[in-house]
Amino acid sequence: MNLAHLLAVDLNLLLVLDTLLATRSTTATAKKLGRTQSAISHSLARLRDALGDELFVRRGQPLEATSHAESIAPRLRLLL
Repeated sequence: MNLAHLLAVDLNLLLVLDTLLATRSTTATAKKLGRTQSAISHSLARLRDALGDELFVRRGQPLEATSHAESIAPRLRLLL
């Protein structure tokens, strides 16, 4: 995925993705962004749909980022 594809995604969702990559937790992301855990879960579902990847999988704590999510991280940081 290139930078142009990321630009097509809602900026609020990209902020959620960036924070999830940092915290690896929907609860911690919610606290950091002042949202509910449910809102973050819904945002993650929208991100998964928009980017065509699971992005994070639960294999205990913390969430584990997929290789696709990890590959997006540097471009996402640049964009934000």
